[in-house]
Parts: sequence; C-alpha cells; structure tokens
Amino acid sequence: MSLFGLACSNFKRSIKEYASLIISLAFSVFIFFNFQNVVFSDSMDVLENFNKDYIDMITQAASFVFGVFLFFFIWYATNVFLSQRKREIGIYTFMGLDNTRIGKMYAIEAFLIGLFSLGAGLVFGILFSKLFQMLLLKISDISVDIRFSFSLPPVLITSVVFGIIYGIMIIKGYVSIVRSSVLNMLSDAKKQEMKKENLFLTFIKVVLGLAVLVTGYVFAIETGGVHSLEYGLLAVILVVAGTYLLYGGAIPFFIGKLTENKKFLYEKERNLWVNNLAYRIRRNYRTYGMVTVLMICSVTVLATSIALKQRYEKMIHFQEHYSYQVTAMHRLDKEQIEKGISEKNQVLYGNEIALTMLDPAVFHKERGGYGIVPFSVLKEAAKQADLDFPYEDIKEGEAVSLSHVYLMSFLEFDPNTMVEIGEDSYHVLALDDTAYLGRLQESLEIYVVSDDAYEKLSPLGLECFIYSFKIADSKNAEASKPYLDTLIEKEDGNFTVGYNMILPDRGEMAWIPIMYSLCVFMFVTLILAAGSIIFIKLNNDAYEDTERYKILQKLGISEDVLKRAMKHEIRFTYYCPFVLMVVTSYFSIRALGNVMKTELTLVNVYSAVAIILLFSAIYLVSVRAFQKKVLK
Repeated sequence: MSLFGLACSNFKRSIKEYASLIISLAFSVFIFFNFQNVVFSDSMDVLENFNKDYIDMITQAASFVFGVFLFFFIWYATNVFLSQRKREIGIYTFMGLDNTRIGKMYAIEAFLIGLFSLGAGLVFGILFSKLFQMLLLKISDISVDIRFSFSLPPVLITSVVFGIIYGIMIIKGYVSIVRSSVLNMLSDAKKQEMKKENLFLTFIKVVLGLAVLVTGYVFAIETGGVHSLEYGLLAVILVVAGTYLLYGGAIPFFIGKLTENKKFLYEKERNLWVNNLAYRIRRNYRTYGMVTVLMICSVTVLATSIALKQRYEKMIHFQEHYSYQVTAMHRLDKEQIEKGISEKNQVLYGNEIALTMLDPAVFHKERGGYGIVPFSVLKEAAKQADLDFPYEDIKEGEAVSLSHVYLMSFLEFDPNTMVEIGEDSYHVLALDDTAYLGRLQESLEIYVVSDDAYEKLSPLGLECFIYSFKIADSKNAEASKPYLDTLIEKEDGNFTVGYNMILPDRGEMAWIPIMYSLCVFMFVTLILAAGSIIFIKLNNDAYEDTERYKILQKLGISEDVLKRAMKHEIRFTYYCPFVLMVVTSYFSIRALGNVMKTELTLVNVYSAVAIILLFSAIYLVSVRAFQKKVLK
C-alpha cells in the first residue's frame, strides 16, 4: 500500500476519533466565513444608508480577533492530534518506514482532516449565510430585506487564512516527527509520573498565584475613572497570569493535600481518581488555564454585547425623547403650537423651557457653546415630559451640569467640581444625562442654576425659549412639517423662530447594534471552543488511561465503580474552570459596567446558566466517549 493510501486508510478508520476536532475546526471556519460574508455580500448593500463603512470596519476587526483566536485554537488542537498519533505512527518504524516517510504520512492525514474541516465549514457557511445575516440583523434590530447571495472573496479569504494557519501547524508537526526518536514516539502517550515538586517552590507558586489573581481583581474594581485603560490592561494581564499560576500551583497543591487525608481519600472511590486528577492538572495546567481564560473572555464579550445594547437604547431614547423642538427668541404660545401639531399627530407631552445662551468669555473659556436654565422652569418641564427630577432645590452658588448619553466614558464625576460663571463660582452637584432639553444638550454645555442666579446672569447673554413635543407616531412626523414651516420667522436675515424635527434615523450609529450582534456570535464561538478543548483533551487522556483502568479491572474493581470514578474526574475537569470563570467574570463584568455606566449583574447569572447547561451536555458526551474508549 502506498504512503498516501495508508494515510487515507488511517483517516477513514479513525474518522470517529477525529469527530470533535473536525467539528470544532469546521465551526470556526463557518463563523469566520460568515464574518467575511457580511462585508462582501451584495444583500448588505442596503446598509449604505446605515454607514456601512463603519459596519465593515467593525466586522473586519472582529474577523482579525477571531483569526488570532483561530490560530491558537488550531495550534492546540493539532498538538493534541499529534500527541495522539505519535505512538501509533511510531509503530510504523518497525515496518521499515523512516521518520521522514512517517512525517509525510502524518502530514497527509492532518491535511485530510483540515481539508474535510474547511470544506464542511464552507459548505455549511454558504448554506446558512442568509440565516446568519438574518440573525445578525434581527439581534441588531435593523429591518433589512435579506436575500441569499454568493460571492467568491469570502471563500478565498477564509480558505487562505485557514490554509496558512493550518499549513504552519502541519509543517510544525512534520518537523517534530522527523526530529523525534523512535523511543520518544512509542512512549509519547505514556509519560512518567511527574517528580514531586520542592515544597518551597510549591509554596511560592501558591502564594504568587493567589496574590496576582487578587491584585488583578482589585485593578478590575478600580476601573471606571480616568485611569480605566491602565487599570483594565493591568487587570487583564494579572488575571490571565494568576489563572495559569493557580492551575500550576494552588489547585494541584490543595488537591494534593486532600489526598493526604486518608478518610477523605478512601470514601466514594476517591482514591481511584483524585491522585490522577492532581497529576493531570499539574501536567496540563496550560490547557486548563487557556480554557478558563476563554470562558472569561466569552462572558466578558457577552457582557460587552449587553452593555452596548443598553447604552445604544439609552442613546436612542435620549435623542428621540422629543419629536419637535421649536426655538424662539421671544415667547410663543405653547398651547397654540401643540394644537397645530395635533391636527396631524397625537401629542404625548410637551414643555417650555427658558434658556439663556452665554458667551464663552462668561465661563472664562475661549470657545464653545454655553447656556443656563432656571431651576423652577426645568423642574416644571421635567414634570410635563414625564422625566425624573431628583433635585429638591438648588441653593445659591450651586449648579447641575446637563450632559448627554455617551456610549462609554472614562471620565468619572468629581463631586468637588467648580465652574466659574461671570464673577461667581458654582459648586457642580451632579452631571445629569437626562434628556430635559433633548438634542440641545449634545451641542451646548448647559448648567441648571437657582432662579435668583438665573435672574442675575440672564442679562449677560441672549435668552431664548425652547418648545419641545413628543408625538405618538414618529414615522408620521413629516405630516406636521407644513404647520411648523408657518412658525418660521426671520429678522434682518436671521431666524428668530425655527424648529428641529427629530426623525428616527439611526444611520450614524448603526455600527453599534452590528457590533453587539457580532459579540453574541463571538460569545457562542468562544464558549464552544472552550468546551471543545476540554473534550479533545479528555479524548487524548483516554488513550493514556487505558492501561491503568485495565489493571484496575484485573485487580477486581467492578466496571460500575470505575465508571463512577471516571465521572467524578471528568466532572471536575469541566466544572473547575466554570467555578473560576464565575468568580473572575464577576470582576470583569463589574469593571465593564463601570466604564459603560450600566448595570450588568444579571449577565453573570444568565451566562453562568447558559454555560453550565452547555458544559453539562458536553460532559455527558465526554463521559460516554471516555468510558467507551477506556473500557472497550
């Protein structure tokens, strides 16, 4: 039989063994292809009205991040595959094959796995591309008529990226085999027990791991101010390092201490799996650390999606709190304006606010737009527009700064902030992003002052009157435009009465819902990758444990007892990273909530429930697969 025929025969015979690897790789190809298809698909051309350039940029950025993840995932998966195959292909040495030909056979077999995975991922990606885009836009709440379309660039880009990454890994495996000795290949799956580590070194690892992790948590809590970027970066680095140190030191140390407790060890068949568990965690701490970090990233990505969605909705609510805003340099009849609008639209609420625009010099600034509003007028306007107004009174020398809703902010309000207006200094009580004056708060820096302060400062500027109204059907806003046009007045070429109509056009911010939709898909991909890595690793461990369990069977231990021991060991393998993820994600989500100025506590609960259900399903599959291989 030729070398190629032998490799094909091995591939066909072991297709079930490679199922988890092929499915994981194919799913990664599926997601990456659909990210590219969002950019190149003709069916998305309608998004030109929604600032498609931003959407393409966000999608490509997500593709780059996913490509980096794909590189490390393929690296790990092919390493596990190589360790599984080394012992088997080492036997071919006795058939007269040298290392070079064995390496070629491995490369052919790995190539077939990659080709099969790429083909499956592309086929399913093309078939479900329309569904992917429909889900993406459904989550984004963008109404677009999606049609099926096929273009070559996404296929080529996906194939090239996957081919380059996977090709590098095949070459790496080939070189490893060529440089390996026959003895190493035959004994690769039968490693000797690790030597007992120096007690002092173990103590250093335990203390250092816990200290680094806790320090990372502290930095995560401190995010939300001007140092958010620095603290966030430090938190990520320390949490990742602390997680790896925890698996390399503290967790196996504490499990080892449990094994010294004979009462604990000899109950419920723990002696059959606890010692082996401590050994595997210490030996495979990088794998467990990587899985935990992936899970933390997945939950953080989901929290980012929820935070973006909440902030986006709040921004839209802020901008569209009023449908019309009439601005006049003299007082108008609010009731008459509302009556005119009501001829074509139902008015839900309306208010009138007096605003004095001041020169930047009054605020001791060189440029910018500034204004002041009297406290009593704003309080009444907030009541009419059904807005919260948490201030009982504003004293002389106090002010409230009116802001608008940002997507995210690294600035934290300083309660000691002072602002100089005219000859006096005012203590700023709060930075309020409630839409009291609607879109005007986005273009002007407005302060709420006491009525007496307003009377004092008003002569320094130009007083105008803002009449704001909200209608029931924003889509019918154009119907009242003819009436509003009749209100326009000019004097010496300048408008003394004008209006602004706020239509529900969200084009300039359409990239935000697309971004949080992509985050949802990234969450699913990362958490499936974490589960796949554990599954693949357990599949590899099954080969190593076969002889151990056969010996235990010969010693008279029943199959039911061995199966229970396997369940306990596998259960810990899945749920230990889960517990650490829940603890760490609390701090990462809290940090994100501080930056995004939104409450994300429930994300921990929802993500934990979703992940535990997924991991429980994969756990049950793993148990059956492990038992079938070990006890066959």
